[in-house]
Amino acid sequence: MIKDSRALLSTFVAALLGCTVLMADGARAGGEAGPISLRDQGFFWVGARTKSVDTTSPGATAKTTGTGIEGQMYVGFQLVAKKQHPYPLVLVHGGGGQATDWMGTPDGRDGWLDYFLAAGFDVYFVDRPAHGRSPNNRGYGALQPVPTTEFIANTFTLQSKQYPGGGAAKSPEVIQHTASSEPGPTASNAVLKQDLAELLDRIGPAIVVTHSAGGASGWLAVEARPNLVKAVLAIEPVMGITDTLAPLITFKPSLTQGETIKTLKLPAERAGLDPCSLQPKESLHTAPAFAGKKILVVVSPQSTPMFTPQAHCFPQTLNQLGADAKLARLQEDFGIKGNGHFMNEELNNGEIARRVFIPFLASIK
Repeated sequence: MIKDSRALLSTFVAALLGCTVLMADGARAGGEAGPISLRDQGFFWVGARTKSVDTTSPGATAKTTGTGIEGQMYVGFQLVAKKQHPYPLVLVHGGGGQATDWMGTPDGRDGWLDYFLAAGFDVYFVDRPAHGRSPNNRGYGALQPVPTTEFIANTFTLQSKQYPGGGAAKSPEVIQHTASSEPGPTASNAVLKQDLAELLDRIGPAIVVTHSAGGASGWLAVEARPNLVKAVLAIEPVMGITDTLAPLITFKPSLTQGETIKTLKLPAERAGLDPCSLQPKESLHTAPAFAGKKILVVVSPQSTPMFTPQAHCFPQTLNQLGADAKLARLQEDFGIKGNGHFMNEELNNGEIARRVFIPFLASIK
């Protein structure tokens, strides 16, 4: 009887442990990128600027001051046990996001960070100033309204045929995405350029990988440290080199005080594409920092009007500056269909990393 009871108890415990393992596996998810082994990981901040700040308590009669910090940019890093490529990657997230954009998906799958590590790249990832672990600051401006799930859905996720859960505003996946969104304001591009320069000085030559509004970081990094930026992978990047960023870029011939770079709108190449605005050949300004720089611009088939109809213009703009830029269309060039702007979170994010990103990154020697 006792023996039978022990056998029954043993069977029950084994079954319970089996259920526990299954539940844990379901909660854990991920692992699609393959095994990852690290030799080191950690974090630091660059660009910490001190300033005198008022620390007077409410109701106090005497004014007191202290030393505050602003302009800082968080940098996390993960270094693989068996490094297979000469240059690390610097990942720069898009507008309102943070480094977690690279780390996973709203439905618990591996993020692009995992795929890069599994492919043998050392990786650094930043929270741009006033995003994520780089605290916002009243010195950057007035706090803006929080992003809504409706804005995220209507502007981005509902356009995609690959977004997990369908992309509706009240879906768990869109709520997860919006939970990481920073309302703004953010630090100036001048601050961002200085932070990127300090980061590159610290880690050495690297490949910069940007997404969306993080695109400006790629162009500013090239300008700040052309010898240390070995290439740029720009995933549906914001441009602005010849307009909003122009005061921070060195051109040849140089721009005089108040001068802007002139562009002409050319006819659209084909139906469905916007016309490109490019510099006239007779009055071309190049950017020495971009000379020969290898840049891959990636565009999805279902993105916002800012990207899918316009992205073919981006390499042309970059090549006028002197870069060696190419365009990769997910659908036309790779047969990868249905993606939108947040392709980092979408159901086929791993296929995009393996077939499009990693071959380009591995080609930079």
